[in-house]
Amino acid sequence: VKKVYGHDIFNNKLLSFEPNMNIATPQDYVLGPGDQLVIDVYGASQKSFQLTVSPEGTVTVPDYGPISVSGMTVAAANSRIHSSLGSRYSSSSVKLSVGQTRTILVNVMGEVKSPGTYHLSAFASVFHALYAAGGIKDLGTLRNVKVLRGGSLVTIVDIYEYILNGRLAGNVMLHDNDVIQVGPYDCLVGITGNVKRPMFYEMKRSETVKQLL
Repeated sequence: VKKVYGHDIFNNKLLSFEPNMNIATPQDYVLGPGDQLVIDVYGASQKSFQLTVSPEGTVTVPDYGPISVSGMTVAAANSRIHSSLGSRYSSSSVKLSVGQTRTILVNVMGEVKSPGTYHLSAFASVFHALYAAGGIKDLGTLRNVKVLRGGSLVTIVDIYEYILNGRLAGNVMLHDNDVIQVGPYDCLVGITGNVKRPMFYEMKRSETVKQLL
């Protein structure tokens, strides 16, 4: 059996790439149905609303009505809510934060151990989705993992960049209905002799023996 460098990265139970939920929600996080929002009004008026974005993409503020926020960043939604409630709370400040985030559906296809559709946190990245799918099979590429969104290529992930250089290049935050496509590898090269890791390596056809060494 060929031992291919890097193929066991997703078999480590201590390295699940689980998203960190204990961080402040980034201001560029895009809201969607199922997200739970906290709207705090402070100043002359003191109120706090915990609301869930509806399937129609709105939050219904008590005594005001629905405000559309789906597809907006946290920063943009905060501005919209502030301007919408401005006349009612003109002498108060309004701040929006995100409580519980929604789950998204991500399709992991191709040469992974358990291809299928996965329910993941909206903070999930490509690496976490690959871990959830059991990792990449022996025929799968580690150098050319594609992420498709709406039929268009969003990014290409090269897992060797992470293993060798610690760079999470292309490891984007996923969106609902993204497709992660793991095709077969293009080129495997075996190396033996006086090297620290004699095994097979997945190489791009544009790479050289010097890069392999």
